[in-house]
Amino acid sequence: MNCVRKLLLFILLITINQSLLSQKVGLVLSGGGAKGLAHIGVLKALEENEIPVDYIIGTSMGGVVGGFYAAGYSPFEIDSMARSSEFQSWINGTFPDDFNTYYFENSLNPSWLEINLGVDSTFEANFRPQVANDLILNFTLAEYMAKANQVAGEDFDNLFVPFKAVGAEIFTQKSVYMDSGKLGEVLRATMSVPYVYKPVKINGEFIFDGGIYDNFPATHMRESYNPDFLIGVNVSTKIFEEYPENDKKLISTSLLYMIMDKVDPKDLGNQYVFIEPDLEAFTGFDFSKAAQIIDSGYVAANKMIPDLLKRIQMRKSQEELKRERALFKNKMEPLKFSEFGFTDFRDDEKRYIERIINPIGKQELDISELKTNYFKLIADPYFGSVFPTIGYIQDKEHYKFNLSSEGEENIRLNFGGNVGSSGLSNFYLGAGFDHLNYLLFNHDTSVGIGQFYKSFQYKLKIQFPFGYQFYAEPFFKYNGWDFLNTGNFLDSRRVIPINQFDRNYGVNIGLPIFDKMKLEFKSSLLRKVNEYTNIDDYITTDTLDYNRFYGLQHALSVSYSNLNERVFPTEGSKVEFSLTHNYGTETYLPGSTSDLNQNVKRHNWFQLNAEIEKYYPVNFGDFGFSITAKASNLNSFTNYRGTLLNTPAYSPTFESLGQYLENFRAPLFMAGGLKYQIQLHKDFHFRLEGHAFKPLIKWEENLDVISKTELSPDYYLSGMSAIFYKSPIGPISISGHYYQDQTPFLLLFNIGYLMFNKKPLE
Repeated sequence: MNCVRKLLLFILLITINQSLLSQKVGLVLSGGGAKGLAHIGVLKALEENEIPVDYIIGTSMGGVVGGFYAAGYSPFEIDSMARSSEFQSWINGTFPDDFNTYYFENSLNPSWLEINLGVDSTFEANFRPQVANDLILNFTLAEYMAKANQVAGEDFDNLFVPFKAVGAEIFTQKSVYMDSGKLGEVLRATMSVPYVYKPVKINGEFIFDGGIYDNFPATHMRESYNPDFLIGVNVSTKIFEEYPENDKKLISTSLLYMIMDKVDPKDLGNQYVFIEPDLEAFTGFDFSKAAQIIDSGYVAANKMIPDLLKRIQMRKSQEELKRERALFKNKMEPLKFSEFGFTDFRDDEKRYIERIINPIGKQELDISELKTNYFKLIADPYFGSVFPTIGYIQDKEHYKFNLSSEGEENIRLNFGGNVGSSGLSNFYLGAGFDHLNYLLFNHDTSVGIGQFYKSFQYKLKIQFPFGYQFYAEPFFKYNGWDFLNTGNFLDSRRVIPINQFDRNYGVNIGLPIFDKMKLEFKSSLLRKVNEYTNIDDYITTDTLDYNRFYGLQHALSVSYSNLNERVFPTEGSKVEFSLTHNYGTETYLPGSTSDLNQNVKRHNWFQLNAEIEKYYPVNFGDFGFSITAKASNLNSFTNYRGTLLNTPAYSPTFESLGQYLENFRAPLFMAGGLKYQIQLHKDFHFRLEGHAFKPLIKWEENLDVISKTELSPDYYLSGMSAIFYKSPIGPISISGHYYQDQTPFLLLFNIGYLMFNKKPLE
């Protein structure tokens, strides 16, 4: 009898031990926007303590992190990605430097807000409520998931770890649990937060962020995989069981509560550990704080490790995981593409895209070639709604790249400008429309309205994708400048009655060179009018001199820029070299402050410009420098001030074009500046700039005779200091300016972007 009891006890112990050793662990990862990066820290802690993960279901950012892990990326690899500058580019929609194609970028403008409207074939306009640019993110997810998807045969149960992502179908209001298909597409769908990212169409249905209906898919984990033990990680904003007392403070984040399902740890069942990192200091948009968020997840998980080690008997060493990952990755085929598909495009659109994606008709493209050409394509706003996917054709043993379209042409509306303490304030309105009919046509119109500056511009860029890409751009520009209206209620600066008007119409022809630079040729008719007095102390009854130049302007330029900001940049570089030829006739009509007679004079001159600007990170802030040189063989106009107003000028800071600075104009000069910027607190910054202007040859007037001096010993200094706040509509700044000129000091307050078109002769 004792022998039987011992045998039964032995069998029972063996059974219990086998049950413990076969214990399966499910990992549930909630959504939470940027706070979902804390899941990376949790995965790091689990692997370091040899706690295995057998199944993963994730929502939103939890789905993305879980998807990367399921695809064979280690927590260390995912951590490195999330902390990198490339990750910020994916989220922000900015082009990585390696793929920054300046040739395709549009001219900078002072826009605060861009509204995109899609126009379908019936000419019905649809508002596109999308804040984030997802074009780079979409490609990145497709690229990073393609190989794992190939190994799994598009069945997520065959990934390195079986995986599901949660989406939401809003029309029938149901959760969608995605366990097959193209993994990159699925990860992008699960993070489609309404009004931030556009939804993704999967199996004929638009899929939004899974957190809308199931932000913590513990119930589905138990029903689908039935694991022995659950680890639940919640990083989302708390949803309240009862109405909160601090409702006024919470109402500003009400969007999160409207679109996010409640997280309840009771959904985990009986055998579980619930991990909730302390993320109160972060928001769902704090992707720039990835390192701190990841560390918060790591700390929270480590606090629960003792409990996990007691309750989970299975162990999997990091070496064993490394071997298993290597075996999984050894099955991956290199990303070579020999098949391309285009869904919901017209035939002429397909031909155009083919010429961009595979311009010389190669039989096979590698991922680097494909990515470069894809970025060239999406740099144009016409292709702002394309969606890429990568699939593997098993029987042909190669990858297929596919682009799909919403089938709508794009209308862009831009609103912006500058509101400030001076007459430089300006309202900006821009509109653009793109359409493709064998060639791609980009129509752009803009208007600037203010007391000091008025402008109108229309240009039509026609893009030719044949062989070597180039564009032709007919344009018309009008600018009006009234220096009498530059008054400022923060100081009592003297203003000078000068009016300038220019009309420039012609054509630009541009093509890319050296991968990232742009070569542009311009040919145009130019009409520039200067109206001015010849004395500083004028009276209202004085009439102004009238000086008009009418002629031809031809220019050849090479340029490149990847500066990170329109105003107050701290990263990147800018280079521009140009040679301009002007030929035409000056007509001069004297005003009441001139003793000269009416005059007509021919002019024919060249002007060479060179500008370089570069920024570097330093220990405390960012340091930059700029170098500018201009040379002109311009002959004098009829009188001194008329000559100066057509002479090359140095405009060192953002408001310089709004000032008339006689000392900073010369037919031959060199200038340079040093710039330093430091972050004071979050979005508050301090910037300091110092500039030196060295005229090598100057204009001088002697008894109404204007001539060029010999080598000039003079130099002039300028500087700026500014405190500004980076707001969603642009910088809000208080700045002090110094110019070694007649009225040296200037104090400005500005909201938005103080930007002007370039003056055609200066």
